[in-house]
Amino acid sequence: MVQVKIETLIVGIPPSPSVVVLKPLDEPSGNERMLPIWIGPAEAASIGIALEGQTHLRPMTHDLLSNVIVALGAKVQRVVIDRVDGPTFYSTVYLSRDEHTLNIDSRPSDSIALALRSATPLFVDEDVLNLASYPYDFNKPQPRENTMSEFRSFLDSISPEDFTVQ
Repeated sequence: MVQVKIETLIVGIPPSPSVVVLKPLDEPSGNERMLPIWIGPAEAASIGIALEGQTHLRPMTHDLLSNVIVALGAKVQRVVIDRVDGPTFYSTVYLSRDEHTLNIDSRPSDSIALALRSATPLFVDEDVLNLASYPYDFNKPQPRENTMSEFRSFLDSISPEDFTVQ
């Protein structure tokens, strides 16, 4: 298992997808990976609220779940994204109470939202990282500016006549 952190959250406006991007905590520079996971808009909003440390007057769904776990005398030990099948990721929430541990199947988006609320470590199975992550050098400047300047140049070179049907 590899401990990860949320590198970024991209909240899409439906029908556009939202994406949470996870990054392993301790990888050598130049060998870094990122793991993007598509999530629903409600879960993205819940994760965003937790990342920003915001609260609502009334508990939202993930707040409720966290409160119920605590009220039952349990604690969230860890969250593990432990399987991927095509575009679908699976995770397990590990709860402890007394000497007992419960393993609860969960969607990664829900388990991430819960982990944030309970200050619980988030892990990804190494096999999942190997299958679904992308190499990325977080210290290397990305070619965004070149891409944007090329796009601006393209926009400057076209005119409405370029779109007429002949």
